[in-house]
Amino acid sequence: MKRIATTIFILCLLYTPIYLYSQAKCKVLVKPISETYEGKCKKGLANGKGKATGIDSYEGRFSKGYPNGKGTYTWANGSKYIGEWEFGVRSGEGIYTFTYEGRDSIVAGIWKNDKYMGPVPPPPIVMQSRNVQNYSFMKQGDKNTLSLQIYMNGSINSTIEDLSIVSTNGSYQNLGNVIVFSEIVYPATFKVTYITWNKMHTAKLNVTFEFEIIEPGDWHVKITN
Repeated sequence: MKRIATTIFILCLLYTPIYLYSQAKCKVLVKPISETYEGKCKKGLANGKGKATGIDSYEGRFSKGYPNGKGTYTWANGSKYIGEWEFGVRSGEGIYTFTYEGRDSIVAGIWKNDKYMGPVPPPPIVMQSRNVQNYSFMKQGDKNTLSLQIYMNGSINSTIEDLSIVSTNGSYQNLGNVIVFSEIVYPATFKVTYITWNKMHTAKLNVTFEFEIIEPGDWHVKITN
């Protein structure tokens, strides 16, 4: 038993310096937080969850040596940002707290390339949803367009009759199984009506789906019956 304990102790002595050495070699590429680092490492750079300190401090996700993902950055003067990062700069949704003229201040919203872009836009608003099983909205890109697809039983709904789409602005065209709007000026309201068979193909349904999108962008809308 004593021999086993001695062996374990020797192994601990052998591996502990290696661990400490690897952490010491794990770099953070943002100078104000580059003095010490504790956390995950990849190819000599902070990568994954970790904590870095220096004049300032940061705790959260890293990628290739930079704060990347969700994390909290605290400046030496006490200012703090809690939110999303992209390779060392504030990018995404976050909250910045600081002192201005002796008063505590808060700025919350969307950041891009370390600049405040404005408050978080409200999500799409559904005003009517009749005979719709579920729906989804997804924003991809900055183009002011919208594509609409209608599904049933996991595939494109091919039983649609009397399709009507009314929007406050923009124009649309059918591109295969996708209805594509262009020249949209957001905010915009859309009302989609049509007739379709139900899943069992035993009765026809009158469908109405009306929604408003406020935030500009390239939106993808999916309706399922």
